Amino acid sequence: MPSFKRLTIAEARTLTRAELLPRIEEEQKYWYDRIHMCSMRPGDDKAFRTFNDIVHIAANPHRAIHDTDAIAEGRPFDRDYWTKPLGELGEL
Repeated sequence: MPSFKRLTIAEARTLTRAELLPRIEEEQKYWYDRIHMCSMRPGDDKAFRTFNDIVHIAANPHRAIHDTDAIAEGRPFDRDYWTKPLGELGEL
């Protein structure tokens, strides 16, 4: 059993990206260890797919680059992307 609470789609909808990223990092370490120690169990594939779905929506590298460039160039960017829950943004 993990020493942390696995992310669910329902929970991820209630969290902002700022709140999700530390949770994603923690769960990513868990899955990395499970995969590399060859200790995946029946049912883990579904939980791992759910985790990956959340990661792909919450951590979009193209968006992060776009916002970083905008900040560096003094252009406006959508703060809601980082500060509103994913469910409120309709992204998950």
